[in-house]
Amino acid sequence: MRVSMKRALAVIVCLAALICAAGPGLAEAFKVRGIKGLWWSGIEKYQEALPWLADHNLNFLMLCYSSFPASGQDWRAEYTPAEKQQIGDLAAKGKKLGVSVCLSFNPGIWSKPPLTYSSDQDYALALNKIKTIHALGVNWFALCLDDINRKLEDDDIAKFGTLQAAQVHFVNRLWRDMKTLKPRPKLIFCPSAYLTDDAINHLDYINTIGEGIDKDVMMFWTGPQCCSASISAADANVFGKWIRRKPFVWDNYPVNDMFSWRLLMSPLKNRSADLPGATSGYISNPMKQWHASTIPLATTAAYLNDPAGYDPAKVMETAIRSYAPNEQRAVRLLVELYGSSFWGEKGFPPQPRPMNLADAVKSLPKYRALRKELSSNPGLADLWEDCRACIDGDIAILERKARGRAGSPLKVRGDDFEGGAGDVFGYYKMNAAVNYVYAKPTGRDKMAVDFQLGKAPAAGATLRLVGLNGDTGVLAKVRITFNDFTVVDGETIFGATGFETKTFELPASALRQGRNTLSICNLEETGALGMPPWFMVSEAEITAK
Repeated sequence: MRVSMKRALAVIVCLAALICAAGPGLAEAFKVRGIKGLWWSGIEKYQEALPWLADHNLNFLMLCYSSFPASGQDWRAEYTPAEKQQIGDLAAKGKKLGVSVCLSFNPGIWSKPPLTYSSDQDYALALNKIKTIHALGVNWFALCLDDINRKLEDDDIAKFGTLQAAQVHFVNRLWRDMKTLKPRPKLIFCPSAYLTDDAINHLDYINTIGEGIDKDVMMFWTGPQCCSASISAADANVFGKWIRRKPFVWDNYPVNDMFSWRLLMSPLKNRSADLPGATSGYISNPMKQWHASTIPLATTAAYLNDPAGYDPAKVMETAIRSYAPNEQRAVRLLVELYGSSFWGEKGFPPQPRPMNLADAVKSLPKYRALRKELSSNPGLADLWEDCRACIDGDIAILERKARGRAGSPLKVRGDDFEGGAGDVFGYYKMNAAVNYVYAKPTGRDKMAVDFQLGKAPAAGATLRLVGLNGDTGVLAKVRITFNDFTVVDGETIFGATGFETKTFELPASALRQGRNTLSICNLEETGALGMPPWFMVSEAEITAK
C-alpha cells in the first residue's frame, strides 16, 4: 500500500512538472534537480536514495566528499576496488532511471599535508581521481573547495600571490584535461566564498574567480547565507554577476549537522517561482538521517518540479498521505513537533523549549505519544531508527525539567544556564547537556546560572567548570565572573578538542549568602551564529573549602 501511494505521489509530481513546463507564463522546472549526501558513510544510503529520486522526478545525485576517504578525509588515497564497483553500479542504475550520479571531492578541507595548487603531484592526483571514476560511467564531477583553510602554502604564494589566482589556475588546468575525456564530463566548482554574505566581504576573490575560470564550469552557491531563510532569482542574479554565470544552488535544507542531527521536518519555504531561470541547477542538502529526510525532501521535489504552483502546506499534507493509513498519525505528529518552523522563523530549530515546570509537564505527553507511535509500528521501523536519538533526548530533557532541577544546588549542568544559544541550536551536544555563547554581534554572547548558598564559606570556595573552546582551535576571548569577582578575562584556557575540567579559587569576599551568579560572556567583536569563536559549558560546581 505504501509503495503504491508513493508512486502515485511521484506521478502527481511528474504531471505537475509537465503542466508547469507547458503552461503559458509559468516558471519552468529546474533542469538539473536533486540532492547530495550528508556524512553518509559509504554507498548504502545512496543506493536507497537513487530510486526515491527517480520516483520523485529528480535527476541528480551527488556523492558527498564526506562519504569516501578518497574524496575528502584522505583525498590523496585511491578508491578501493569495492568502492569503485559500488560507484560504477550506482552510475549504471542511475542511467537506467534517468538520474545522473556526480562524484564530489574536496582536496583542501582535511588535506595533510595541505593542498598545494602549484604542485604537479597534487594536480595529477586530482586528475587521476576524475579519470578513474569517469571510466566507471560517472560523467558529473564537483571540485569542492568550501570550508577550507584559505592560507596558501609558500610555493603558492610565490607563484600566485592570492588564493583566487591559485584556484583559477588549478580549476582551469583540471577542466582543460577533463574536456579530452569521452564522453565529455561536466564540472561544478564550489568556491571558498560560496554564499552572498561571505562574497561581499571577499569581492576581489569572487570577481577574480568568476572572471578567470572557464565559463563552461558551473559554480555552487548556497544563497544569501550558508543556510538561507529565502532564495530568489534576484539573489541569484547578484551572485551570478560576480561569477559571470548562473549559479548552481546548493540549498542547505534540511541539513542538520549544525544542530547535532536534530530533526528538521518543515516543508521547504521561501524559494521563488522564478528561481529556475536564474540558476543552472539545484541540489538539496538533506539530513544525515535518510528516511527522515524523505519527508521534507518530498516537498523540495514538488517545488523543483513546479516552482510556480508550489504550496508548502498542501505538499506536506500530500507527503504525509503517501504513508499507509495506519502510519499517518505518527508521521503527522512527527511533522507537528519537528516541522513547526523553518530557517529564519521564530522557534527554529523545532524543539521543546519549556519555560517552566508547567510547560514541561504539558509538552511531555505529545513527545511520549510520538515515541510510542513510531516505535510500535513495523512499517515505520526505518523512520523510528532515524528519529530515536532526537526524540529520546528531548523526552529526557522534558522529564528532567518536569521534575525540577536535580542534584545539589551547588552543581549545575550546562543547560541550566539562562541565555546563550542553546535554544537556537539545541541543549544536547557531544553527549552532554550544554549551553554556549557566540560573538557579541550575535546577541547570544551572555549566559548565567545561579547558585544558592545557605551560608557564605568563610574560607572561600572552588569553582569547577567543564568547558570547550569552540571546534577550530581559534581561542575565544571570554569574561567569566562570579558575582563581582572576575574569574577569567581574556583568552580561555580550555581546549578545542574535547571538554576539559578547570578549577578556579573563589575568595570569601566573592561569596554571598543566598543567590550567587556565575556569568559567562563572549568578548569577541566579530563572528556569526553557528561559527567560531564560541565557548561551551557542560558542568559547573561550587565546593566550599
